[in-house]
Amino acid sequence: MVENFMAGAVFPSLLHQDPRFYQSSRGSFTRRMFYSVGRVFVTRGDSGKTQFNFSEILGSALAAAISTYSYHPCSAYLSTPTNPHLFVPSERTLANAADVWYTQVSLDTITIVVKEFWPDIHRKMSHKPNPAQVGEAQQKQ
Repeated sequence: MVENFMAGAVFPSLLHQDPRFYQSSRGSFTRRMFYSVGRVFVTRGDSGKTQFNFSEILGSALAAAISTYSYHPCSAYLSTPTNPHLFVPSERTLANAADVWYTQVSLDTITIVVKEFWPDIHRKMSHKPNPAQVGEAQQKQ
C-alpha cells in the first residue's frame, strides 16, 4: 500500500511523471512482452517524452526502506528456559530492504504484463472476435 502511494502518487507528482500504463496492443507477443516489462524502467513525463521511471524505482525503494526499518524489530536478547542468553539479530538490514524492493518491483512488473495481455486473454475466454477482425469483415461486406 505504501509502495502504491509512493510510486503512483507522491513521486510522480514531485518528478512530473505519468504513472499510468499505456497498452501497446500491437506487434508480436515478444515485442509486447518487452514493451510491458520495459515500462517499469521507462515512463512518460508531463511533457509527453519518455524518461527513466524514477517514480517506480525510487518509490518502491523508499517503501521497502520504510517497511524494513519500521516493521521489523531491533536486535534483542531473549531468555528462554533452554537458552537464557539467546541473541535474536535484527532483520533491519540493507539486504532485507533490497529483497523487499526487488519483490515489489517484480510484482509491479508482473502486474504490468497482465495489464498488457488481459484484453486478449479476456477476449479468448469469452469467445469474442478480435475488434480488428470485425472491422475487416464489415469492410468486405
